[in-house]
Amino acid sequence: MPTALVGHQTYFHYSDSGPPAEENYPTLVIIHGYAFHSGIFSRITKRANHHGLRIISVNRRGYPGSSSFSEAELRVINEGTATERETFILQEGVLYCRLIDRLIEELSLPKDHGLTVAGWSMGNIFTLALMTAVARLPEDASANLKAYVRRILLWDPPVLSIGGVNPAGAYFPLFDQTLTIEERGKTFGVWVSSYFKHGTDDPYFQDFDQLNQNDPDPSRQSTILKMTMEEIAASTDFRPGPICDMPLISAGFASILFEQTNKALFSPLCRKEWGSLDVLHLYGTANSWIVVYSAGLLKKRSTGKELRHCPIEGANHFPMWDEPERMLLLLKEIMEK
Repeated sequence: MPTALVGHQTYFHYSDSGPPAEENYPTLVIIHGYAFHSGIFSRITKRANHHGLRIISVNRRGYPGSSSFSEAELRVINEGTATERETFILQEGVLYCRLIDRLIEELSLPKDHGLTVAGWSMGNIFTLALMTAVARLPEDASANLKAYVRRILLWDPPVLSIGGVNPAGAYFPLFDQTLTIEERGKTFGVWVSSYFKHGTDDPYFQDFDQLNQNDPDPSRQSTILKMTMEEIAASTDFRPGPICDMPLISAGFASILFEQTNKALFSPLCRKEWGSLDVLHLYGTANSWIVVYSAGLLKKRSTGKELRHCPIEGANHFPMWDEPERMLLLLKEIMEK
């Protein structure tokens, strides 16, 4: 896997499908979520060229091959003040802007179809940060991003990633105090990759009582349980989670992420800065409640002008693994509009 150097000390490992046969093609850059890194996109990355697409999936900082957070940054993540944490998130947004700018230059990405930048799961924190950070770039880098990045894809954003709050008593394995830290990771992997039937056909309802918290559909096996040990090893790393991911979805970051979501999606100033940027919200209706509930919150907060909502009927959190062809056709449709 290649590495992109951003500044003097920060670098990102990424997987690249490479250019398809067509001279001009759409490019998708994906920022992954908790524990499941760029390897989880391998099935769509391997097939991307056959669909005339280029897919680049990035390993976030702290994950294999990418630079770690400094001790000072870890202190802010885990114990910082609200001001320090807000600054940290903004700086991360700048780093991802610079990463996209570097990928455009180093890989000679074509401009005609432009770039789509997707945050998947918890990765939406950093995609939203990228949206708010473009005004902080040098003028030439800012202009380059605005010229290339045509759309932002919010893919399965969990409620905590947009600054929402878990309802009282809601089940979430990573917060289950009856489990050890190791058990939480294993339980989370099965739970988040399961299929759930919820108590309504409305894809954007907001009644939490109708959500299925921990009773997966027995007719559809959890994605991770269908993977071999080699596939799991190549797609996951549960070590960074407790150190640098869990704090980001804690109460200390909630108001910061809520304001970030407001600024990125609903502030006319941010959208004016980007110009004609298209923002889509994509989510599978058979996801765990943390994604389905989030979809309802986003729908409630939007007027329909700020972002387009695109539910994937019957998909769980891992359609890129369970249904790669279906996912590629959908991504191609989205990126060629």
